[in-house]
Order: sequence, then C-alpha cells, then structure tokens
Amino acid sequence: MSESTNSPLLLDKMAERFRYFAGKIYADRSPLYTNLALRVAEDTELLRIAASAQEKAALPNLFLAAVHLLLLNGEHHQLAAFYPSLNNSSRQYDYVYPYFRSFVLEHPEEIREIMMTHSVQTNEVGRCAVLVPAFELVAAQTKRQPLTMIEIGSSAGLTLLWDRYHYRYREGLECGDPNSPLKIECSLRGETRPPIPRELPKVASRTGIDLSPIDANNAENVQWLRALVWPDNQKRAKQLEVAIRLVKQAPQRIITGNALDLIPNLIDKVPDIAPLCVYHSFTLTLVSGEPREKLHALLTKASKKRDLFLVWIEWVKDSETPFLGLVKFGKSTKTEKILARCHSHGDWLEWLADQSL
Repeated sequence: MSESTNSPLLLDKMAERFRYFAGKIYADRSPLYTNLALRVAEDTELLRIAASAQEKAALPNLFLAAVHLLLLNGEHHQLAAFYPSLNNSSRQYDYVYPYFRSFVLEHPEEIREIMMTHSVQTNEVGRCAVLVPAFELVAAQTKRQPLTMIEIGSSAGLTLLWDRYHYRYREGLECGDPNSPLKIECSLRGETRPPIPRELPKVASRTGIDLSPIDANNAENVQWLRALVWPDNQKRAKQLEVAIRLVKQAPQRIITGNALDLIPNLIDKVPDIAPLCVYHSFTLTLVSGEPREKLHALLTKASKKRDLFLVWIEWVKDSETPFLGLVKFGKSTKTEKILARCHSHGDWLEWLADQSL
C-alpha cells in the first residue's frame, strides 16, 4: 500500500467526499448508497482501499461501483441480499454495513484493480429529457434546419440518440417517437412551461467525443455501465438496457480523445451554413486544465465564421441542484443563459428562463 493512502489529510478529504455524496448525491435517491457512504466515511480501513484510486472527484461512485461489479459478476456473498439489482427485492439497509465491510475486506485487491482500470462514465438517458427543451431553443434560432451535434463525454453514445426516444413530461405534454421502446418520464416543477416541441428538432449528423469510449457491443463494457447504476435504482437500470439495444441497432461515431484537442478540427469540417450544437452533461471535470474557459475560447474562435451553440448540464458552485444552460456564440457576441434547474438523472425539470436568446 502506498504511503499516500495512509496520509491523514488524504483520508480526511476522502471521508468528506463520501459524506458529500451521501448528503447531496445519494440522499433521497439511493437509500442503500446513502447508508454505505456515511459509514465508509467513518471507516479508515475502507477509506484506505478507496483512496488508492486515481479518480478523486467521483470516488464514491467509483468505489461503490467496483463492489457492485464484483457482485454482478457472480461473487457470492450475503451482501448480495441487500442489492435489488441482484434479487429484485430489498432489505433493511440499516443492517447492510457489516456485510459490505466484510465483502470489501475479502476483495481489496480486486476492488483496487477495478478502480485503477475503470472510470465513472454514466450514460444517463434520462438527462435527454432535460436537454430536449434546450435543443428546441437552438432549433428555433436556426430556422429549424437539421442540427450538427457534437457531444463531449458521450461514453457509449446513449445520449447521442436523444431524438430516437419518447418523452413524457406530464399528461398531454409529450414529444419524440411514440413508437420508441424507450419511454422517458420527466416531471415538471415551477410555474413556467419549458419549450417542449411538438416535433423534435432534426439531426443532420452526430459525433461523440470521449477519453475512453464504451463499446456497447462489448459485454465487459456494458457490465461496467450496469455496475455504475445504483443498485436500488431499477428504473434507471431498465432504461439503460433498452438504450443499449437501440445503440447496437444504430452505432454512432465516437472519437477517442480530449475534446479540447478534437473539437476545432471537427468544427472545421462542418459547412459554414450548417447549424452546430455542442453539448455535454457532467463531463467538464474529465478534461484537463480549466475546461470551461478553454472550451468557450475554442467556440468563440470558431464563431467568427458561423453561429454555434453550447448546451450544458452541470453543477454550479454552491448550488443545491444541477442547472441546464445554453450559450450562443455569434460572430461578435456571446450570450449565455441559465435555462433550468434539474435532477442529475433527469427525473424532474424546473424551467427558469423565457424562450428567447
């Protein structure tokens, strides 16, 4: 074990990270992971195992997913009885931690190996319901011409296929392909109605960029995506399975690399008259440096020849929820708006903006 994983300062930071995820990420969404994260935060021995991972920002997700992966792959242990993903039922999570701790201490090297060779690459198709109103604003600004889409952090490409799904926001407010096998529900909050289109914007082409794309035809890759879904979130698990089937039927172009390196060349290949929309959700931390500023600088430079748009879903500093935002890069101007608050997995949307840019 490296000396760094024994550092009291590092362990304190890791403990705080688990508490943060328990209170802000898992709370009210995953009783199982809320319980486990709070207990791991107080367990120095388990923190040392978790701290061996290179990825720190999403460490709780990575650590808990590593355990989940071992269970999904058939490791027999009493812990499995507490995981609805394995038995379609749940038990009192107040009693889960001794079993969890026992499992981790029986498999420390396997867990470390998974954390060193995998990263958090969730493809939450539910987020597409949040993206759709923003894409509708882009379409309205571009005379509803087919959009050229570039997604940063596309993982397996599930959110690249946003126009192949059906969306239901409330009774009578639906859009998308009514025959799609993937039905995504997103409840609306607040008084302002978002711009839900009668017909989804058309897509001219779509390209994904990811540091480590996930191949939907690779069984191990898909199993990792399953492991990243919280075990007591079976709705998300079912959506994932349907989306994977659709991606297999319609493979997408996903380029391996850093978006900041690849985007300029991709934009140069798009005809100047074609509407261009770049988008991302919870991925800016996965590119090096100061990603937001660098990305905006690249898009500002590219906008000298054309108007282009950036749609994003991200946490904003000190916010209680993620936000949906839209930036229009004009030939001489840049306009940015916060459009909505939203659930991190797309379960709900609260529209804040008017419908103009």
